[in-house]
Amino acid sequence: MHDGKLAWALRNRRVEMQGLITSSYVDWTSDLNGEAYRLFIGGPMLPFFQQADGKEAPSFPVIYVLDAKLHFASVHAQVQLLSAMRLMPPAYVIGIGYAGDESFFAKDAFRRQGDLTPNEGGVQEADLKAMNLATGIVHGGAKAFLDVLTREVRLALETQIPIDGTDATLLGHSLGGLFTSWVLFHRPSSFQRYVIASPSWWWNDYEIWRWETEWAGNHSDLKASVFACFGGLETASEHREIAVRTLAHTTGDGKAAIEATIARSDQCGWMQGAELIPRFQATLEGRRYSGLRLTTMVFADELHESVATIGYARGLRSTFNG
Repeated sequence: MHDGKLAWALRNRRVEMQGLITSSYVDWTSDLNGEAYRLFIGGPMLPFFQQADGKEAPSFPVIYVLDAKLHFASVHAQVQLLSAMRLMPPAYVIGIGYAGDESFFAKDAFRRQGDLTPNEGGVQEADLKAMNLATGIVHGGAKAFLDVLTREVRLALETQIPIDGTDATLLGHSLGGLFTSWVLFHRPSSFQRYVIASPSWWWNDYEIWRWETEWAGNHSDLKASVFACFGGLETASEHREIAVRTLAHTTGDGKAAIEATIARSDQCGWMQGAELIPRFQATLEGRRYSGLRLTTMVFADELHESVATIGYARGLRSTFNG
């Protein structure tokens, strides 16, 4: 697979990014799932990092960032800063989004809902699809997307840049955090570190707990360094207030969808976020996995939209033991 379309594109069609040091991107169509992606590649600040004998290190850890059109630039900057201050090793940052120059909100925000979800999300997600005018999205592409990351992207990159394929970190926010959690409890050896920011753990009636229970029932260890966080304002009561405020500024079909969501959630319960962190911490600690290193945090006064940047920075420090 490393001789496929991506490896060819990396050799022949990489575009250097202006204003972002040691950064480039390439568009390609996956050999595995037929989706058109954009891959961002951010290198370490090599003059800072030499071995004791003056030779460059033969390979570097690799950090994969989901929703790259939102998060690649900030994560790459954080990695350069943290590594310059010796709070983590120098590393390559690899971001994955969707091909083309459109903004995240014009295309990626919709297409990601297929790749980052393991199945249909139940009644609550159906409400959100209607509210977000994304009813045409087909969920359930997580397994195929993980194969793209591990069987296509990683192998192609190893032929072009000096990354250590056995030292990989995955960063995900929101549905990206759901995907990262799904990988953790289904194919944890795919990555060595997991940074999970504001994950959509409400998915499919909090299916996250069933994933965890099934893993624990079949395995005696979970070898990974994990950081999980939410914003302190991500609670059921705050989610209701946000929906009510949004309703006041919405018209047409969007207004009807929000009204339906408020009515259903008032009856069945609003999605939880920060409230889930103590249970996640206690559950995994209770398993006594010898190979698991777990840190969880709730950042006061942060929202779903604001927690990713601070969560990623803190998560990198934590999982690399900075």
